[in-house]
Amino acid sequence: MPLLSQTEVKQFVLGTLSAIVITAVFVVWGETDPHSLLMASLEDRAIEYLTALFCGLSAVGFLVAMNRSRFLKDRKSWTAYIFILGWAALMFLFMGEEISWGQRLFGFSTPESIAATNTQQEFNIHNLDFVENAKYRLLSLFMLFTGVLFPAFALMARGREIIRKLAFPVMPIAYAAFFVLSYIFGKYYYGILLRDTSSEVREILMSIGMLAFGLHAALRPDDLFRLKREETPR
Repeated sequence: MPLLSQTEVKQFVLGTLSAIVITAVFVVWGETDPHSLLMASLEDRAIEYLTALFCGLSAVGFLVAMNRSRFLKDRKSWTAYIFILGWAALMFLFMGEEISWGQRLFGFSTPESIAATNTQQEFNIHNLDFVENAKYRLLSLFMLFTGVLFPAFALMARGREIIRKLAFPVMPIAYAAFFVLSYIFGKYYYGILLRDTSSEVREILMSIGMLAFGLHAALRPDDLFRLKREETPR
């Protein structure tokens, strides 16, 4: 059996081209008008809110998949839902952290105990002193595993067996380019654009990849478990 079916090859080509086009938009923007890209990347501006929105929609996609997956229902155990619920919870966390849990939207202040250890005095986790220095490395590891290593592992027969045994949802490799290009953009433009600008663009590209993951989960949830063709629920 080939590593990818004809449908999966088409999805991979479409996903890769989409990632290239979207990344190219930010590259052209950064090269021709870096100031306006900076403005769009500031707190409470378009890029930040879109990143949060895409992460939130991704979380919804995983919740929908929980309800629609025949594979999970056939497992007849609540433990089968742990990992897909984990994806939903993680994306909800990403959404909340991106906008500091709506702090500026709703106008509530940061408790003094948190402000004292938060580099931006905001109501979030990723700016706490003990996380601040590691957050970019942690995000890079997240992108590596989610967008590259897990999908590549799922291409192997043994990998698919483990995925199905654990009921661990793995992103279709069709969307891997969003994560790869997100990392490349952040790495290349770090030091060329302002750090916050390159980081925010990297995050929105990653969030688009997660949005694609979540939407695919909602529409074709059993694809995430790499069922054999003859095992795919009808």
